[in-house]
This record gives sequence, structure tokens and C-alpha cells, in this order.
Amino acid sequence: MPDARPNLSTKDPTSTPSGATPDGPPDPATDPTAHAALQAWRDAYVARLTAPDGWWAICGLHWLENGETVAGSAPDAGLPLPVPCPAHAATFHRDGSRVTVVPAGTSSLWSDGAPLSEPVTIEQDGRAFALGPKPDAPRFTVLLRGERRGVRTFDPARASARDPQREVAWYPLEPGWVVPARFEPATDGETVPVVNQLGDVMQTPAAGRLRFRLQGTEHALLATWKGESLFVNLRDAGSGPESYGAGRFLDVAAPDSAAANGATVLDLQRLHHPPCAHTPFATCPLPPLENRLPFVVRAGERTA
Repeated sequence: MPDARPNLSTKDPTSTPSGATPDGPPDPATDPTAHAALQAWRDAYVARLTAPDGWWAICGLHWLENGETVAGSAPDAGLPLPVPCPAHAATFHRDGSRVTVVPAGTSSLWSDGAPLSEPVTIEQDGRAFALGPKPDAPRFTVLLRGERRGVRTFDPARASARDPQREVAWYPLEPGWVVPARFEPATDGETVPVVNQLGDVMQTPAAGRLRFRLQGTEHALLATWKGESLFVNLRDAGSGPESYGAGRFLDVAAPDSAAANGATVLDLQRLHHPPCAHTPFATCPLPPLENRLPFVVRAGERTA
């Protein structure tokens, strides 16, 4: 696999993407400060994977039917939890779109740092519960996916058993993959149909398009909003042979309101795999059809 901490050694100039300019944005392949920032970002990315509630800790995904579902480590539990969880830790009551979590005892479930003694009705996606106060306690989150209601379970011991040096790989650093871009806001009311790996379709507000030049050609990528930042979900010609087949994600800074012509930067060195590349228990969105680049972007995360 590529070195997880690439150095700043000189690269073959023929490998530099066409269109790269020496006076462009700071490039981690040649600029020590940008290189340090990229390494810090990579370290934080791996830390999120290996966290007690990270993608590597997930041990199951259960979709709730209407009625009651008991969660616990007992063989008769409809929603299995890892040992040493209680035999019966909680009961989920689903009534259509409404889900209520009922703790089995006064100390069986914790949320927001405190034990739960009363039932909780779920009103937000990703509401988290832990099986005790310890940082490495098993836990679960409640998911709202269209008409689906589900529970994703976590066992932090699973994450600690995995090796990032073997399972996370990056392309070697080459200059030219940090490129200027121009953000063009979407028209009022424009939406994009976002399809996830379950086949669900959600009409999502479009933020706009990022226009840039690479490989000697002008390109555009559709972006949606992710908080105050822009989010891009894309495929390139290396998706499948060299990186995760469904595509990769990229967060992009939204242009400052004072920036001329919507100027921003695409740091393709920060392309990373979606959660579905790291666990079978994720429900990732697929890239919009217009976000397909005809060349291989040999930057960012790749298949180990």
C-alpha cells in the first residue's frame, strides 16, 4: 500500500496533472505548511474511523418493524447487542414513523452523559445511546431513513482490533491536485435526486456547481450543502480499479462572501472513501450522474 505519510520528495514532472500552475493554491506535495495540514487532516480522518462510535466499531444494522423489538445480548433478543451487554437492555416501540426507546432498567442506557430512567421518543436521526458510562461501552444509534426506522449498533472493541496502517491507503503525493475553482450558486429551488445504496431517493437542495480546469479541460461538479461547507460526491475513472467503486467524498470551503467571482479551492488530496467502503452497515449516497470525471484522480484515499 502507499506510504501513509508520504514525503515531499521531487516527483516526475510528467505525472503532474495538466493545467497545474506554479502560482496556484498551496500544494501539500511542495509546500511544507500545506503538507502538515494535510497530514493532520488524515490523522483526524483515521481517528474518526477508530473512535468508539466510528465506522469501524459498527457491528450491526437492524431495521425496525412496527411493534416491539427487544435489544440485548440474550439469544432471544430480536436486536442483538454484543456481550457483555445486558441480556435485555432496551425495548424499541415502533408505531409508523414514531420510535420510542424504553430502557430495561435505571442504569441500562445512557445518553448525553446521564443514565436514562424514562422512555425516549426519537425525534432526530442519529440519536445515540450507550450501554453504560465508560468511553468504550457498546452503544447504538437510531436511524431515520425515509420511511425506514433502524438501529445501528457499535462495539468499540471491533475498531481497536483493526490496523489503519494496513486498511487505509493514500495515493503518493504529486503536485497539481489542489486546484482553483469558481463556485456558481444553484438557481432558487433547484434540487438533485440523491440515491442511497438502499435505493431510497431524496430530493436534496443543490448548493451550486464548482467549475475548474484540470487535465487541460474545464469541468464542473455539483455540490450540496454540508453545514456551512460544500459537499461533493464524485466518481472518476479510477473508481473501482483504484479506489472505492461507488465514488469518493470531498468537503470544499464555501467562498467567502467577499471573494471575487466565488473563488474557492478543490483540494483533491482530501478525497476520501464514503463510510460504505469501511463497513457493510452504512447507507451511503451515490454520486449524481453529472459528477463523473473522465480521468483518474490519483490523489486522496485509495484502495489498500
